[in-house]
Amino acid sequence: MFPAARTAMGDLIRIEIERDVAESATRRAAAEGLTLTAYVSLLLRRSFERAPGEESVLVYDHVEDGGEFHIDRESNEDDESYRRRRALYGSLFGRRG
Repeated sequence: MFPAARTAMGDLIRIEIERDVAESATRRAAAEGLTLTAYVSLLLRRSFERAPGEESVLVYDHVEDGGEFHIDRESNEDDESYRRRRALYGSLFGRRG
């Protein structure tokens, strides 16, 4: 789901959030096989990719376990944007595109 990369200790900062939010995030991270740090970073990166004022629509679609899942590359999309989008969709649908 998330690229296998380690974060250097110097790249981390400490933040304060409400305890119930941290507990919910910890449970969700564990369910997705992520560390809490990776999960919160992923959520924030998703948020940063949206334009200011852009609305989000949550769509749920069942994809069979054996179903094919492929992410088409957008025209003029650079390698980094495509990689981030694949990782995002992979985390949303529990597989890699």
